[in-house]
Amino acid sequence: MQLNLVGLFLLRAVVWFAAWLFVWYHLGSLITLPVSIVTKSVVALFFPSWAEGVEQSEATLTLLTSLAVPGMVGVPTGQVAVFSPEVGFLKYGYGLPLLTALLFASDARYLFTKVAIGAVALLPFQVLGVCFDWLKQLAIETEAVSFSPMAREFIAFGYQFANLVLPALVPVLLWAVMDQRFLVSFLMEATLVEGSVSDSGCPKGR
Repeated sequence: MQLNLVGLFLLRAVVWFAAWLFVWYHLGSLITLPVSIVTKSVVALFFPSWAEGVEQSEATLTLLTSLAVPGMVGVPTGQVAVFSPEVGFLKYGYGLPLLTALLFASDARYLFTKVAIGAVALLPFQVLGVCFDWLKQLAIETEAVSFSPMAREFIAFGYQFANLVLPALVPVLLWAVMDQRFLVSFLMEATLVEGSVSDSGCPKGR
């Protein structure tokens, strides 16, 4: 049975995503580096009073702070620990292999140029996810920083949105913008396939 454009694209996208996910995972430290550099500037700009820098270990980013948090597990009685939240970048960075897989699956023109542009375009959203993860740990889990109730609600919402929505949604939107030629063909055939299925389900008159 010959696959239609929709089925072939979905199959190719899954195969390419698995392949690029493997490559991306093994290049995690290198791919995390730009995010590490940008987040260091962001936290220094917005939280200069307690953010002291960002440390990268493989694909893990640690926010170095001067925030003392008493009563932490493993800290001897009477001593105060400095809290430095950690974030595994990979849960925010899988948009790059997803975008790359979609571009390869649709045989996009100027393929590698679009991948490079996409990597840069994804960077702000990845930084946003990492920063909201740090803030969630600081403001909600440990209350190491005092935020207003409204600010805490905003941080909780920002974390959920940056964690659950943006990593998957933004690559798809970027692909739709970068490969509109294929998207039009894809939507037209998807509509035709849906129409033919609906027609085949209708009872025929005698």
